[in-house]
Amino acid sequence: MDTTNEREKIVGVPIPEEGSKEFEKMNRMAKKAIPLILLIFTFGILEQQAFGMIFVNIGQQLGATNLAPLITSIPGIILGIVCVVYGALGDFVSLKKMTLLGVIIFVLGSIIGFGFGPSSIWAVVIARVLQSAGGQVAGSVFLVLVSKYIAKENRVIYYGIFVAVFRFSAALGVVAAGYITKIDWRWLFAVPILSVLFIPSLAKNLPDEHAEGANIDWIGFALIGAFAGAMTMFFTDMNAFWAISSVVTLVLFFVYINKAKNPFITPDFLKNPALIATMSVIFIGYFFSYTLNAGVNAIGLNVFGIDSAEVSLLLVGSILLAAVLGFVCGPVVKKIGRSAAIIMALSFMGLGLLAIAFAIPHGKVWALAFAPCIYYFGTSFFYSPIVDTATLTVAPEESGRVLGVNDLVQAITGSVGVAVFGGMMSSEVMSSSSIVGSAEGAASTYANVFLIGGVIVLIALVIFVVTKKMIYTHGQKIEQSK
Repeated sequence: MDTTNEREKIVGVPIPEEGSKEFEKMNRMAKKAIPLILLIFTFGILEQQAFGMIFVNIGQQLGATNLAPLITSIPGIILGIVCVVYGALGDFVSLKKMTLLGVIIFVLGSIIGFGFGPSSIWAVVIARVLQSAGGQVAGSVFLVLVSKYIAKENRVIYYGIFVAVFRFSAALGVVAAGYITKIDWRWLFAVPILSVLFIPSLAKNLPDEHAEGANIDWIGFALIGAFAGAMTMFFTDMNAFWAISSVVTLVLFFVYINKAKNPFITPDFLKNPALIATMSVIFIGYFFSYTLNAGVNAIGLNVFGIDSAEVSLLLVGSILLAAVLGFVCGPVVKKIGRSAAIIMALSFMGLGLLAIAFAIPHGKVWALAFAPCIYYFGTSFFYSPIVDTATLTVAPEESGRVLGVNDLVQAITGSVGVAVFGGMMSSEVMSSSSIVGSAEGAASTYANVFLIGGVIVLIALVIFVVTKKMIYTHGQKIEQSK
């Protein structure tokens, strides 16, 4: 079946052709809405990082230390579920209505946390769940807006800004959490309430179109949400129940989309070779992403004998480097092209992990401050072109679903990586020696783990180089079929 016939079956909000008057109108509206969407996204990431840092303090103050981890774990599960659901919904429903509902939920959670958080840890958990469920809509809507209503040549610039805002927000959240505990942590909940001021402008400038005659596939969303939740729980708790649940929900999902009349993701969508290749590169390329900071912290603690505060000071430069580069990576990617940018990014990411391993015998500054900069330099140039490439493998009407799948893949691969590499580091495997010349024991364990991580990222590079011609050829066929 050719691409034209496939596109005739696509159900989604019609996207005006780039260059048309309708597209230019939607483009102007999107550009007005995007700054406010990014501000709400900033509030959401700030809250996530801040409460992730001080949940132990909150538990101690409320006399519920044993329940304190729920402040981060339950909202984390909700976040994993809504990421994929919001992205897919962006293909079918009104972005305006979805955003306004998300903002209302976000603000409601903030009000509950500010008003009732100091009285009960369950109020804090409920508030953070609502914040996660509502706040994530901003990130998903931003990506959908860019993939549908921003000119193709400029999308990488917006994706780069998105990454930079994420990193700055995360850093701001950590700093804010440290200082707010000296006053009253409930004031953290007050910040996102400002989002309510953005509602009039968002209502005016966000697209209100929805797919005519399309029914929301709630069963499909429920199954993929259950799978995302089960996977998140498994790599949080490593429990056999969640492992079985993950397999069962995934099997049920595949059975369902093969039997249902109009599933939100079709079997043909998942058989798209260009999309599968791109998602494979994303899965393998980000496999070490959640492990890096924990690994660097472990090296500082167990090899160099310094505390986490000193590790943070050594590492913060590389994180800020990634944030700053996020603002300039768009023009660079636009200049050198997506393919070259992905190759450059994966090369630096892989070499950065190898550099950390080889730097361990040469001291904490080289291993914890300088070498991580190489990895973070690479990450700054990876997200934008690889996500843009992923959206090019399908028709514009399906880009939201691709973004949802991308969010799910990134969440799962990071969790899997933490489970695998975290287990290796804690069990001190491969501790007898290392080719980097590190001392026997923890130093060799960490060096070998980072060496393996570097090789895995370079495997993603090889996969991309081998498949990139097929990926972009497929994208060109979709463009020509319009």
